[in-house]
Amino acid sequence: MIKKVPFLLLLIVGFAACKGNKQENGCGVQTCTLEYTYLGIVITDKQNTYPAITGFSAINLRTNKALSPVKYPPNIDFVQGFTLLATDDNIKDFSTEGDDVKITATNAATHQTLSSTIKISGGCNCHIKKVSGPDKIVFD
Repeated sequence: MIKKVPFLLLLIVGFAACKGNKQENGCGVQTCTLEYTYLGIVITDKQNTYPAITGFSAINLRTNKALSPVKYPPNIDFVQGFTLLATDDNIKDFSTEGDDVKITATNAATHQTLSSTIKISGGCNCHIKKVSGPDKIVFD
């Protein structure tokens, strides 16, 4: 019986220590990776050059609000023409199931305006994620 007491005590202390590592985020207890996720779109033309863009907008169609401004993560070089839309910093701007986001951009030289819709999930997920939609907007 005496040999079982230290084991039982060790087991109780172990479970108590694990309880302190759980994180409550308003969506239940989750264990997430430490990666930092960001989403964006590349804007190009048929010649694979990157035109100057005017009138860019990204509207969450569920809330009918423009996406929150996001800061570029430090020490990351994006490809030319990449426009950052969302990061894990604004995960709460999106529903867990995903929201349609309408992206509109105008080519400054030709005045051609294009729109595209992508679906971004966030909410109670660990990270933002593009659920569907294109990676590029291509002007004529």
